[in-house]
Amino acid sequence: MQETWQGILKQEITNHYVSSQQEWVDVNISTSGLLNLTIVSDQFADLSIPQRKEQVLSLLSLLHQLKVSLSPGFLSLYTPQEAESLNLSRPQVVNGALVYTWQDLVLQAANPQNYPQPAQREPRVPRTVTFYSFKGGVGRTTALTHVAWILAMRGRKVVAVDLDLEAPGLSTAFNLNPQPEYGIVDYFYERSYLPEGVEPSISVAKIFGEVRMPNATGRLFVVPAGYLNLDYVSKVDDLRAITVVDSGESLWSVFTREIKEQLQPDIILVDSRTGINQWGALSLLQAADEVIIFLFPNEQNRQGIELLLQSIQALKNISINFVFTPVPDVTETGMSKVRKIWNNLHKNIKNARDINDETNEDETSDSDSDLDESQPELAEPLVVPYLSPIALADSYPVPALVDYYTRIANLIDEETDELKRKSILTGAEHRWEIIESLEFPEVNAADPKQELSLLFQRTTDFERFLDDMNCLIRGRKGTGKTALYWLLLKHKSVAQKLAHGRLDNTVGFSGHGRFHDSRPSRDEFKTIHKELQRKEGSWEAFWRAYLLLRLFKENYFKFPRGKQGAKFNNLKAILKDLPGDKWQYEYTQTLINLSTDSSLRLIVKDAIDLIDEQAKSKSETLWFLYDDLDEDFPEVGEVRHQALTGLFQLIQACEARRTVAIRFKIFLREDIWTRLNFDNKSHFNGRDILLQWTRIDFLRLALRQAIQSNDFKSLVDRFSPVESIDQASEETIDRALELLWGSRRRRGQKTKYVSRWVYERLTDSSGTTFPRSLSLLLKGSKEQELTYRGQTSIQSPTDRLLRGKSLEIGLKKASEERCNAIKEEYPDLRRFFDHLKGVSALPTREELQTVWQESAQNVLSPFDEFADWLNEIGLAEWRDNEQRYKIADIYVYGFEMIRQGAV
Repeated sequence: MQETWQGILKQEITNHYVSSQQEWVDVNISTSGLLNLTIVSDQFADLSIPQRKEQVLSLLSLLHQLKVSLSPGFLSLYTPQEAESLNLSRPQVVNGALVYTWQDLVLQAANPQNYPQPAQREPRVPRTVTFYSFKGGVGRTTALTHVAWILAMRGRKVVAVDLDLEAPGLSTAFNLNPQPEYGIVDYFYERSYLPEGVEPSISVAKIFGEVRMPNATGRLFVVPAGYLNLDYVSKVDDLRAITVVDSGESLWSVFTREIKEQLQPDIILVDSRTGINQWGALSLLQAADEVIIFLFPNEQNRQGIELLLQSIQALKNISINFVFTPVPDVTETGMSKVRKIWNNLHKNIKNARDINDETNEDETSDSDSDLDESQPELAEPLVVPYLSPIALADSYPVPALVDYYTRIANLIDEETDELKRKSILTGAEHRWEIIESLEFPEVNAADPKQELSLLFQRTTDFERFLDDMNCLIRGRKGTGKTALYWLLLKHKSVAQKLAHGRLDNTVGFSGHGRFHDSRPSRDEFKTIHKELQRKEGSWEAFWRAYLLLRLFKENYFKFPRGKQGAKFNNLKAILKDLPGDKWQYEYTQTLINLSTDSSLRLIVKDAIDLIDEQAKSKSETLWFLYDDLDEDFPEVGEVRHQALTGLFQLIQACEARRTVAIRFKIFLREDIWTRLNFDNKSHFNGRDILLQWTRIDFLRLALRQAIQSNDFKSLVDRFSPVESIDQASEETIDRALELLWGSRRRRGQKTKYVSRWVYERLTDSSGTTFPRSLSLLLKGSKEQELTYRGQTSIQSPTDRLLRGKSLEIGLKKASEERCNAIKEEYPDLRRFFDHLKGVSALPTREELQTVWQESAQNVLSPFDEFADWLNEIGLAEWRDNEQRYKIADIYVYGFEMIRQGAV
């Protein structure tokens, strides 16, 4: 931390006057701003008092260099012998932790040079959050009641304590019935005056009551100030917040110890006295781990809070947040006033979460310097508007208004979760064992040995996929199309379980794809295309014949016998004469023959109708799945375009003939579908699915992979059990994953939440997110994290398994794989991709156009069409505000583009 001017001044004086153990310096700055100096040095020998003062004042000219306005006060200047004769001794080191009063705080704030650097406060359970306001009437108590209610409804065990002893009201606000026998004033008073050796009669169990909350998963207890009567007034007037009992503990420490033993709460919420007084000091200086300051957005409140901050920031280990309430004007005009005060407050605060954050060197890497410069400097301030139902309410909370206080509860929840994670992730060696147990296996539905039921993530698109009418499943490569293809073909029982019975009467067949090793190759499709052109056949007829061939080889149907089946004899003979399972020349020629011979084409149609009738008689639906169409059909020479057009024409023809038991599922790359043009393409509008992974899908997949480790699953079960990943909310999944990667990537004014960071970094500019990239990121993060094992000079995070630097290394590995994948998808543009190295990740139009001219102009032109194509494939998007293109982060790292300095 940067040294204070007081420390620099004291060090300069010490360096000048102290050279032996008998010499010493005491620098003290009064609350009125006077510099009081005591210097004991041999340099004053043989000098008169005026000469000594002149010498010291000359040295104090250093103050002008420090730009500090300070006047000298008492100057006590002695030789060591004179100091000894006067019984002067060097000042003792002050215990900076014993700050009980405002005077203690002010003196420490004015004289940091005399206090040791405050240590980071050890995490305390329960965590104590003080609700404070400089002035009354700002809804502080009302906010506390609502926040306490929210936290208890979420499953927390909450204790709310009324320390507004001179104007208590917490128990009344909650309409606590019955009231406890005593209050905290009685509890404090008895312990303040109890004779030594006598046990108190007012136990902590007698000073709290419980708020009855139907349907709550947590509990809420209230500690009132006490009964308002003359005895109460007398006790409050006689009590002193700084009292230390015989055991050496303060009143507050006794209370927290005993309430913990009695209730084991998660959180203590303290309703503090307003202004600057002894009970406000206790609430802030002794009790608080976190302070939430409530203020009305006016100059009077701002000045009062700034005065408080000048003092309280000396502690440096209390986190501080602000809530503006009640805000009468929440329009843009009113909010601009709030934001102005909000920004000024943040300029004057040194928040403990900024100074003492664990993120250290691995969290402040260049990945935190977002390319998205449109992000605001500060998060939106917490605001509670003026609410007339609050003002008129007889008791709290007001259920209809609870949502206004949710963000405050979220702040407390987050800190409480971090404490809980730290308590769970204890033991360094155990931590490394858990990390080693993490595997993050990728979903490989083609592998029959993989436990697909444990790894397959049922996305929000899955229900629409099950709809028979939806025949086109489109999406970018790597979004899970092939996993769906294999799921239906090789993992039927898993698919049925995921579909909750909707696939019980569905039979899946591979119309084309890798499920069958025996299938036409790319070269054979070129030959088929030429023969169809030469013999005036059609791709629609080819796909119909191919479908029939697949069903025949699967032995799904039989041709009828007798007169009814006579017309199929020739077709039956052709199919039976085909050689074994391996795809051979005869298969290709048979398909060409069935697609070009006019009589055979008609018989194939009748055979398809026959198959449909047989399926309906069994109450079955036949699904034909088509995959690998981008790889097996070359784009050159119009082969792919005409082949795919024919496939979609077959679907339309089957529907026209009402073959209702035969359904199609075609898995196609999004950019191929976009550029495909054929008659009646609009027929498929509304019958298609664009596969995209929402954030909840993505987080569910991450958790599903992580809990393949039994060790990690055990942690989740202790911290935040998830009964059903598919049914759990995003908040629940996110909370469980915090054990893996933490909550915030960095703290303070530009908070980065890890789950959002991961999702956004693995999402391209078209909004497509890649599940395989997630597995690679997590695998790379694990490998990097293990490299820190045994390095005592690098501190491991205590609230997560994977630190920020490890996630960044994992992101680079995921990006490299994605860049290789896009090069394979578009081999003609490899030169363009290679030329992106060293280019800004936020290029101007001119910069990107230069790269295009050097590497891709002969492949795709004009430039505007090329730029549109980059957006289509998710590589880049144009941003009007910056007048630049934004290259998606998932590609920036792998293409080694320049991330910093792009503004």
